[in-house]
Formats: sequence, structure tokens, C-alpha cells
Amino acid sequence: MIASTRKIYLDSTRGIAAMMVLLAHTLKTFSPSLYSTFPLNIMWDGDAAVLYFFILSGFVLNESLQKKDLKFMLIVAFVRKRFLRIYPAFLVIFLFSVLLFPFYAHPTSSWLALYWQFTPDWKNILQQSILMKRIPNEPTLRILPHDWTLSIEILISLFIPLMTLIARKNSILLLVIIYFLIKFFHIETFAWEFGLGVVISQQKEKLQKFMTDFSIWMKIPLVILALLFLAFANISTQMTLHLDNFAIHSKSIGLSILLILLLSSKKMQSLLENNFIHFHGKVSYSLYLIHFIIIAIVFHFFPKIDLLPALLIVYSLSMLMATASYHWIEKTFVLKAK
Repeated sequence: MIASTRKIYLDSTRGIAAMMVLLAHTLKTFSPSLYSTFPLNIMWDGDAAVLYFFILSGFVLNESLQKKDLKFMLIVAFVRKRFLRIYPAFLVIFLFSVLLFPFYAHPTSSWLALYWQFTPDWKNILQQSILMKRIPNEPTLRILPHDWTLSIEILISLFIPLMTLIARKNSILLLVIIYFLIKFFHIETFAWEFGLGVVISQQKEKLQKFMTDFSIWMKIPLVILALLFLAFANISTQMTLHLDNFAIHSKSIGLSILLILLLSSKKMQSLLENNFIHFHGKVSYSLYLIHFIIIAIVFHFFPKIDLLPALLIVYSLSMLMATASYHWIEKTFVLKAK
């Protein structure tokens, strides 16, 4: 990602999303009843956080290509940067997880027991390290079960320059094409989120100008509407199924509304530029990668631990590992990519 296009407040939102995923997995492991408590569970909605990751990726990647002539060599450089952004930290944390496998393998928790019930050999480890070709494709048979999001990130990122070209001509056309391909050719549904991010980026100035005419009392109903879209899954599974059948992922409607509101709110942007929040955004990728293994290790040694100490240990160890990964791996390869 090109440095000049980075916006601190957007980095911060990525950190908040990563913390939502960490909180969701920790609660699901150590306090299943609290994890399912409505409406509090909207604060640790891991599914919504992942959808937001994809929307934000579409947005920032399109921003990095704005006002550039998308010639072949620029596209090659774009793809190289994506690989150097995703693979190095993944591979290091993946190998770290392989080495620690005996300390979290064969969990007995009602939900963690879905994972790590196998002993990987060198061939399996090599296959899992490739990411783009998911072998095995089943998360329950992978060392990092949540790395499926990285596979999607890499594959769909390859099509971002094409999405950008189409969006420059007609943003609505891009969404129509993606919607048609999902519905009739069954391509990866998360392409929809990337497309939404590209379109929001492409139409950013118009959306910001439109929103500036809204008073705070006009924006509050929009926030409520966005939260309702995020909460539908917890209110009615049947309603969500019907809505998703039409809208691909209904939560993405709410997330897109919130992103547009953020882009048009200097006060919210200023709030999210707080150094503490922003630091979580900077280390969010490594935090997302490592937290699940940390949770499994903590559960392995302290299966009866209370939620608060468990959360404190998981958060502290995950942030420590994520910070080291960010400074020693991510920053190094981002500079190399440039």
C-alpha cells in the first residue's frame, strides 16, 4: 500500500475490527453464554469484522491506484506489493504456530475441539503455507483455521486493478457485474465486499459532499439503520437468510453506511487518530493472525480460567507477538515492496 494514501483513522478501524475478532474468539472459548448475549454481541461480531476487512481492502487498494495509468508494469508492482504485504508475516506466524502445535493440539472445548485434531506432516505444512491453493481447504484441518480470509484477500486483490478500471467508467456497472457473477456463476461471494470498497473509494468525494448536508439528527437514523443491518442475524436467522439471498451479505450494507459516515465526519476521524487506537491498527494484521493460537494455548494450560484474566492474558500475549511481528517483519517487507 502506498504511504501517501494511508489514512490513520482507517488504520484504526482495522485495529478495532481485529480486536472484535479477538474478543469474539476469546468469549466463545471462555464464556460462551456472554458471547451469545444479545444485543451486546454486536460489539464482538467477528463475521462483521471480517466483512469490514474486505470492504476496507477494496477501498484502500482502489485509493492506491487512483489517478494512475494502469499499465502492465504498474499492475505487476501492485501484485508484488500485495504478496509482500500478506505472505511474510503469515509465513513467520504460521511456522511459529507449527512449532507450538503440541501446546494447543487436541483441545477439548466444545468449540475449539473442532480444530487441531490431527498431526500435520511436512507435506501438509508445505501445502498449508501456500495459501492461494488451500490444501486442505477445510478450516478444521488447518493449523491457522482463520487463514481462509488471507486466501480470499490475495485472490480477489489480483482483480482490483480491473475493478478500478470498470469503476472509473461506471461504479454501478461494477457492482452489477459482481452481483451477476456471484448469482449466476457462483464466484466467491466476498468479491461483493471488495467491490463495495472500490465503489465507495471511487465515489468518495460525491458521498462526502452529500453527507455534509446532513445534520447530526439526520445522521443518527443512518447509524441506527446500519446497526440494525448488523444485528439482523442475531434478531432473526430466517430474516437474515432472506436478506442475504438478495443483498449477498446484509451486514455489508450496514458496514458500508458506517464507513461512508466516517469518511464524512472530521470529528470521528480525529477521535480515531488517537495514538493508542492507531497502534492497534498498525499491528492489526499480525494481531489477527496470532490471536487464535494464543487463545488455544491459554485454554490448553488454563481450561477453567475466568474470562477477565483469560482476556487479559490473550490480549497481552497477542499484542506482544503482533508488535514484534509488525516491527521486525511487516515494516521490513513493506519498505522492500516500495
